[in-house]
Amino acid sequence: MLIYPAIDLLDGRCVRLRQGRFDEAIVHSDDPLSVARGWVDQGAEALHLVDLDGARLGKVKNLEWIYRIRERVQARIQVGGGVRTFSVANRLLAEGIDRIVLGTAAVEEPRLIYKLLEHFGPDQVGAALDLRDERLVIQGRVTEATPHLEDVLTNLTTIGLRWIVCTDVMRDGTLIGPNLDFARRMISESFLVILGGGVATADDVVTIRRTGAAGCIVGTALYGGMLLLPEAIEAGRAI
Repeated sequence: MLIYPAIDLLDGRCVRLRQGRFDEAIVHSDDPLSVARGWVDQGAEALHLVDLDGARLGKVKNLEWIYRIRERVQARIQVGGGVRTFSVANRLLAEGIDRIVLGTAAVEEPRLIYKLLEHFGPDQVGAALDLRDERLVIQGRVTEATPHLEDVLTNLTTIGLRWIVCTDVMRDGTLIGPNLDFARRMISESFLVILGGGVATADDVVTIRRTGAAGCIVGTALYGGMLLLPEAIEAGRAI
């Protein structure tokens, strides 16, 4: 199971949010490239970049940092946040991003996901499903989605999506442990799952791995030093 250190970009800085709240952003660095290099130097094989400005405003805003990290860091990189058009998705993939992750568009415009899958294949396109109190939230995790989760999953299955990044927003940044039931539910639908939200310890990583998840996103625990990246990577490896 791959460990994805989270690099959340807000106004050109690397930050962490608690439960998706922008008014509680904690700035960890003014140099996201240095942060990315640091995680790779510690053994990261993949990074999870989120353009928080893009997620909230509907248009990717931190492209300069995303491209700079892609150019200078040797790791698999997936990018989400504000990817809501074919042209933006195409541009990111053309620049060497390994996977784009669509949240709002995956819920509201499954036809766009279908078009992207047709052009780029199943491994380069993923959907981000964020739950707040068992309801899907979109547009930077501030708006409750109209479609129910079951309907969204039916649409994504029908169009052939494989990868889902799922996060329990109420656990994100809280260090209270991951929502394993969320992961198991997505895995039971035959998706390849990358789970985020609430990871605090190496034991949390082990429990996620045992669900059969393909990946685990870790943020606050790494930035706060509660969990060391080499320990997380080791916990993610099958015994």
